[in-house]
Amino acid sequence: MVVLHMLVSRPPKPPFLTLLRPWLALLGWGLMGLPVGAQTEVPVAIISHQMRRTSTGSILVVGEVRNTYPQPLCFVQVDIQYRDAQGRPVGVDRLTAKEAGVMALDQVMASRGVIPPGETSPFVRIRDGRKIQGPVQSARLTAKGLRLRGSVNGAATITNLQIQRQGNDFRLRGTYNATGRAPNKNPEVIAAGYDAQGQIQVVSTLALTDDGTWRGQPLKQLRPGQRQPFDFTLSNPTGNVTQVKVFPSFACE
Repeated sequence: MVVLHMLVSRPPKPPFLTLLRPWLALLGWGLMGLPVGAQTEVPVAIISHQMRRTSTGSILVVGEVRNTYPQPLCFVQVDIQYRDAQGRPVGVDRLTAKEAGVMALDQVMASRGVIPPGETSPFVRIRDGRKIQGPVQSARLTAKGLRLRGSVNGAATITNLQIQRQGNDFRLRGTYNATGRAPNKNPEVIAAGYDAQGQIQVVSTLALTDDGTWRGQPLKQLRPGQRQPFDFTLSNPTGNVTQVKVFPSFACE
């Protein structure tokens, strides 16, 4: 759907936090048990992104955001406006028939559940090209998230990292360490591949498992002081990846 500028009055758009809270409640997530005033919706810096078509005709948007604030960020959302060759917005079909209609923006969450101050998080969105209402030439991106006034109780590091080239792909082995004061819920390892110019090309996520591979059973949490080895592969379909970064992730609580 092409977005039209209409001279009609509309009710004010609810704040992002207001829209997000009911979904978090359904998922059983809290925001660290803090009162509503302890979080502030803020714009988030997008440091790079690119858009390309995949071999199956889908649109892939991949990029990276940075936390430029002195506090952690949670629930960082990237809004994507597809545009045609003339720079006009191109709409996107909603995901299910029950939600029939067209959206002006596509959306995706940053890969890391919590982004510490000064750190980055990849993001990736793959959209079926048949769900986009016209030819796409470019995309305009903005991001926002929740800045927490206090520190999160969870924390994690990656140690013993080994990156081994296997053909075009990269085998990643290392250890996820829960280093905070509270359990890390839904621990994950995020891998991002970059080209020689430092532009992000591909993102892969491993939900930590009891054997550290895709074949294991997912771990719901890691307690403070616990460690979990991991071993998985980052695919390099374009062949452009020359360097890899690995990030720890866990749910914002």
